[in-house]
Amino acid sequence: MRTRPTLTLTAGLLLALTACGSSDGKPLDESAAVMCEDFVKQRLKSPGTAKFPGVTNNDYAKTTVLSDTKPWKYKVTGVVDSQNGFGATVRSDYVCAVSTKDDDTWTLDDMKLTQR
Repeated sequence: MRTRPTLTLTAGLLLALTACGSSDGKPLDESAAVMCEDFVKQRLKSPGTAKFPGVTNNDYAKTTVLSDTKPWKYKVTGVVDSQNGFGATVRSDYVCAVSTKDDDTWTLDDMKLTQR
C-alpha cells in the first residue's frame, strides 16, 4: 500500500507565512512554494546543497492556484541547483502539486523532478 507523504509546517514558519495571509483563511501562494521546496529536497541526493533560484527570480519559479476552495490545491514549477552523487552541481526542473485543508498539513499530490 502506498501512502501520500505529508509535511507539517513548524510554528515559526507558519506564523511568518500567515501573518500577512488572507482574511478568509486561504493559504498564501508562497506557502505552497515553500512546501514544494521541502518535498523536492526530500528527493535530492544532497538536500543540504539545494538552491532554489526562483525565490528571487520569477523567471525560474511559478505558483498556480488549481483550486480556490478547500482543499486548496496548487501547482509549483521551478528549478533547483544541487550536488549529485559525484559532488557536481546540477540543475533540475520540478513540477509539484500540493494541497491543504488547513494550511498546517500539506499533502504532496504529484511530483516530477527532471535533471537537465
